[in-house]
Amino acid sequence: MQRVCGTALVALLVWGGSVARAAAPGSGDPKRSELRGRMEERLARLASGLDGASGYFLRDLETGETFEKNADVVFPAASTIKVAILLELFKRSEEGSLDLTQPVRVDPDQRVEGGGVLEKWSAPYPSLTALQLSVLMMDFSDNFATNLLIDRVGMDAVGRRLSGWGLKETRLRRKMMDVAAARAGRENVTTPRELGALLERLHAGRLLGPANTHQAIEIMKRNEGTPIKRGLPAGVPSADKSGELEGVRACAGIVFVPKEGSQARPLLISVMTAYLGNDQAGEVFISEVARAGYEYVGRLARSLEHGRLIGP
Repeated sequence: MQRVCGTALVALLVWGGSVARAAAPGSGDPKRSELRGRMEERLARLASGLDGASGYFLRDLETGETFEKNADVVFPAASTIKVAILLELFKRSEEGSLDLTQPVRVDPDQRVEGGGVLEKWSAPYPSLTALQLSVLMMDFSDNFATNLLIDRVGMDAVGRRLSGWGLKETRLRRKMMDVAAARAGRENVTTPRELGALLERLHAGRLLGPANTHQAIEIMKRNEGTPIKRGLPAGVPSADKSGELEGVRACAGIVFVPKEGSQARPLLISVMTAYLGNDQAGEVFISEVARAGYEYVGRLARSLEHGRLIGP
């Protein structure tokens, strides 16, 4: 497993796979080195026990300490690509080229199944705004709502935005449930590092203005039952998005790890799987990686300089 550690400043410079390397926080302390080594072993055991391929990218956004495996390998994005659509919507709203409060025409002939709310309704559909459709897309992973929003913003526009933000591998190349396009090689794809970097920059306020940054994160916090959330103690907030396809499970988000005082310690988690022999095992793997990351960063968040633990 590759190891990459850096300061919080270095963390914000990670994009196309090249990473500036620096000493891990506390690397001069053998106790911290031992703790990190145990975390690496735990992640390696989880990966070796999965019947399939996996990649992950975990970063403590307070210190920049990072754990990764196959972080630059391209995986099917599944529904995690909806994060890019959400950000394009909000960015266009800030630029003045799209009104999130305007109703979007819902064409019954374009209805697709595979998850969500709209597939269970029949015409006539209610009047829904782009903002309301975005909530259906993110919190219910509604594929019909997603396709309506892709038509609204344009697939090529999403691609140009991602390129402008420095993402080289993350691409929206088909609508939801377009199996023919996938078979033709037009799969929606990303990497653990790039999807993680997208969420990291969102959290840092480097993609959207303060109001839209807050709204996007709050929308993803309400997304219930994701593999990441299932790996966390009850009540720990996580702004994330999951995705699933045959043989594929993925999830990425920002976990807000409690620490002393009112501030949380943000932990980035981006996990992807493919070639799964058992789809449910892929979800369990993501949950276990999230649990490992939470417990590791949570212990550090409660520790003093030499390893004494304080707080709950």
